[in-house]
Amino acid sequence: MFLTPLIAWLRALTVVCMPFLKMALVWLGWQVGIGWMAWSTARFYSSNCAPAGVSGFISSLFTMGSPVCIGAWFSHATFVVAYITAFAVAVLLVTLWLWNRITKDNTVKRLRVELDTLRGKLNNRGVIPKRPQPETAASSVDELE
Repeated sequence: MFLTPLIAWLRALTVVCMPFLKMALVWLGWQVGIGWMAWSTARFYSSNCAPAGVSGFISSLFTMGSPVCIGAWFSHATFVVAYITAFAVAVLLVTLWLWNRITKDNTVKRLRVELDTLRGKLNNRGVIPKRPQPETAASSVDELE
C-alpha cells in the first residue's frame, strides 16, 4: 500500500533527473579527461625535462629547452587552463540557470505568494498578499514601446 506511491514518485523523479544526470556525467567525463591530460603532461615534464636531485638539475639545463619539453610545458599549461575554465563556466552557468529559474518562474512566484499567505496566517496578521497577474502578450508589447 505504501510502496506503490513511493515507487511512482521515484519513477517520476528518475524521469525528471535523467537529463541532468546525463549532462553531469558528460561534464564529469570532460573534467576527468582534461584533468588526466594536465596531470600526465606535468608528470612527463617533471620526470623527463626537470628530474629531481642534483643530477636532475644538471640534466635539466640541457633538456628544458628541447622542443619536446617546451611542447609538454605548453600542453600542460593549456590543459590546466581548459580544466579551470570548464569548471568555472559550469559553476557560473548552473548558478545563472538556478537564479533565472527561481526569480522568473511562475510556479516559484505562486509558491512565494502561498508562503507569504501562510506566514501571515501564522502571525495572525491575516495579510493576504496580492497574487501576481499572469503576463499577456499585450502587456509585453506595451512594455517594449
